[in-house]
Amino acid sequence: MYSFISSPLQTAVAAVVSMGLAQALHLPDPYWAPISAIVCSLDAFEGATATARRRLLGTLLGVLLAALQISFTAYNLINYGLAIALLGLLCRAARLHPSALRFGAIALTVVVSEPNKSEVWFTAGARFVDVALGIGVALLVVKAWPKGSKQDQ
Repeated sequence: MYSFISSPLQTAVAAVVSMGLAQALHLPDPYWAPISAIVCSLDAFEGATATARRRLLGTLLGVLLAALQISFTAYNLINYGLAIALLGLLCRAARLHPSALRFGAIALTVVVSEPNKSEVWFTAGARFVDVALGIGVALLVVKAWPKGSKQDQ
C-alpha cells in the first residue's frame, strides 16, 4: 500500500518544488522544470540516476545542436530533420542510451521553434537550466523520500 501512495506523492512533490523554483528564478518557460522532474520521478524506481544522466546529456546535445543550426544555417524542415538525424548519430557514436536521443530531439525542437532567432542561445541555455533544475529536484526527492518496508516495494 505504501508504494501505491508514495509514487504519486513523490512525483507531485518533485513537480511542485521544481515549478516553484523555476518560477522563483523567473525562468521564461518554468513548466519545463516540472516536466523533467516528472519524467525522472516516474522512472525513479527503475533508476532515477540513469534517467537523469540520459535526459541531461541528450538535452545538452540537443540544445547545442539546435543553437548551432539556427546560428549558422537557415531554418527549414530539411535542416530540422538533418539536425535530428545528426543528433541521433552523435548519441549513437557516444554510445548513449536511445532515450538520450528522445530527450535531445525534444530540446532541439523547442529551441529551433523559438520565434525570435536572435534569442536562440538564451533559449538553449534556459531549456538546459530548466531540465537540470527539474532533474536535480527529482533526484533530491527520490533520495530523501522515506522508504517503505520490503513487502511494500
